Amino acid sequence: MNRNNYLFLLILLFCSTSLLSAQSKEEKKPVKVKFGGFVHSLFTYDTRQTVSAREGLIFLYPQDEKLDLNGKDINKGSVYNMAVLLTRVNAKLTGPDVLGAKTTGLIEAEFVGNSDSDANGLRMRHAYVNLDWGKTSLLIGQTWSPLFVTEVFPTTVGANSGLPFKPFARNPQVRLTYKTDNWKFLAALASERDYTSKGPNVTDPTKVESGNKYLRNAGLPIVQGQAHYYFGKHMLGASAEYKNIKPTIETATGYKADETLSSYALMGYFKLNFNPVTFKAQATYGSNMTDVLMLGGYAAKSLNPVTMEASYTPIKVLGTWAEFSYKKNDMQYALLAGYSKNYGADDNVVPGMIYSRSQSIGELYRIAPRVCKQYKNLKVELEAEYTAAAYADENGMNEKAEVINSHWVGNTRISVGLYYFF
Repeated sequence: MNRNNYLFLLILLFCSTSLLSAQSKEEKKPVKVKFGGFVHSLFTYDTRQTVSAREGLIFLYPQDEKLDLNGKDINKGSVYNMAVLLTRVNAKLTGPDVLGAKTTGLIEAEFVGNSDSDANGLRMRHAYVNLDWGKTSLLIGQTWSPLFVTEVFPTTVGANSGLPFKPFARNPQVRLTYKTDNWKFLAALASERDYTSKGPNVTDPTKVESGNKYLRNAGLPIVQGQAHYYFGKHMLGASAEYKNIKPTIETATGYKADETLSSYALMGYFKLNFNPVTFKAQATYGSNMTDVLMLGGYAAKSLNPVTMEASYTPIKVLGTWAEFSYKKNDMQYALLAGYSKNYGADDNVVPGMIYSRSQSIGELYRIAPRVCKQYKNLKVELEAEYTAAAYADENGMNEKAEVINSHWVGNTRISVGLYYFF
C-alpha cells in the first residue's frame, strides 16, 4: 500500500473518530456513523486472453487472434484467476438538520486500486454529502454518474456489471434532484475521475493517452440530466449527457491549439417487477464514451497544413442489454444478454489519429446465465459468460473508422463469487 493509501486511511480514521466523539455530545452535534461493507472473493476461468482491468478481474471482451508462424492462436488457452480486490468498506453518516434539510453522507472505498500496478490499493468509490428537503435534494461529492442507473443495472457475478454494453462511471458532481409521487427529475454538473477521456500525445499525435485533462482544458463540466416515472413496482427512465473536451492545447509543431470536440449520450431503460420475476432493459446511443468504459471515441478529421492543428469528429456507438431474473426465498436465477455496435464517424478520419477504445471491434454480444444462493449474510454465486467480438480483418475498416469486414472471436468465462456482508 502506497503513502497516499495510508494517508487516506488516516483521514478516514480521524473523521470516524471525530464523528464518534461528536455522537457522545448529541445535544450539540448529533452525528451518527454506521460502518458496513463486505468481504468478497472472486474465482474466474477464461478460455483465452482477455481485454480487462485489474489483472483480469474486470472483464470487457476477448482479445483478437494472434497467430504464430504455425498458424496457432497465441491468445487461445486457459486462464485462471482468484482475487479479493472487490472487498469494500463504508461509513454512512447522518447528522443534524442544516438549512431545513436532513443531512446524510457516505464514504466508501475498495481495494481495486487505480491501475494494474496498484491492485490491492485502496480506491475511493463514493464520498458525498446530501441535503434533503423532502421533494428536493442536493448532493455534492463523488458518486455514480446519472448514466449509471442504480435502479436498473445487471447484478452480474463478474465485476463488470454489464460492461461494455452500458455506461459505468463514478464522477465528482453537483446533483439536484426533485421528486413527486410518480416522478423523479435530476440535473448534474460533473467531472471525470476513475475513468477518463482519451486523447493525443502532444509530441506524437498518433499515440493515445488517457486523463481528465482533456475535459478540464475545455473549461466546462459534463452536463447531465435524468427523468424517471414510477408506476406500482415498475419504472421507466431516460438519461442524457452533453460533454465538451479539448484534445490538446498545443500542436506537435508548437502552435496553440483551440479545437474542441462536443459529444452527447442518450439512454432509455425500464424495470418491470412482477415479484418474483423481474425484467430490466437499457439502450444507450452516443459518441466519445470512453470515459464510461464503452466502445467508440473520436478521431481527427482534418489537419491544418501550417500549424498541424487537428479538428475532430466523434465516433458513435450503441450499447444494449436485457436481464431476466427469478427470485424465490434465498435463490435467484438470471439471464443477461448484451449487444453493442460501433457505427463509426460522420466524417472521414485521418489515418492513425483515432482515440477510441478497441477501434478494431465492430460488434460485441454476450450471453450470461447465473445462479445465486443467500445464506443469511453469506452469498454464493455462479455465472457462465460467453462474450464474442467481431474484429476487423486486414483492411476491414472504411474511411469513417467503421468496421466493414470482420471475424468473430469468443471467450467463455466461468465466475464463482463469495460475499460476506457486515
